[in-house]
Amino acid sequence: MASVVTLVPFGDGAVALLSRWLVAPHVARWYPEPQEHLNWAVNPPIGGERALIAADGDQVGYLRWQVVSREVLDLVGLHDIPENSVDIDILIGEEKTVGRGVGPLALQKLVAHLQTNPAIPLLGLTTSIHNYAAQRAFRKAGFSILRQYDPPGYGHCHLMVKNLALGNQ
Repeated sequence: MASVVTLVPFGDGAVALLSRWLVAPHVARWYPEPQEHLNWAVNPPIGGERALIAADGDQVGYLRWQVVSREVLDLVGLHDIPENSVDIDILIGEEKTVGRGVGPLALQKLVAHLQTNPAIPLLGLTTSIHNYAAQRAFRKAGFSILRQYDPPGYGHCHLMVKNLALGNQ
């Protein structure tokens, strides 16, 4: 288990790391269009942010997040998700780090950062119904399954959420 997990700016060398991670077998099975994710990281949309995850000083993963528009939520059938909610993606790129608690700790750091914004009511993560490791990690970080849905290109997925509305009042 990593003793210190930090989020570090997505800077020099990050694109090469992410490019390598997205094609690693333990990541690629959950990220079917690596170039799309790489393009997002290189040129995030307005309101999109990203960071690398470091464990004990070594860069081992990637985290991205953005406020999702009402239009996009409705487009993918998430009519029940409130406006100004934040969508999060996370991957642990270094396989030796998977299962060591890094993902939940990184998510907890991001949650602590995002919950300082009272306009954000909900945080959400999407994961395949078959990605049991991700589901366990997300639960450890305080997320729970809200429901299942089928986002384009990803098959049957769980929408896991953490409600910030109560804590932001």
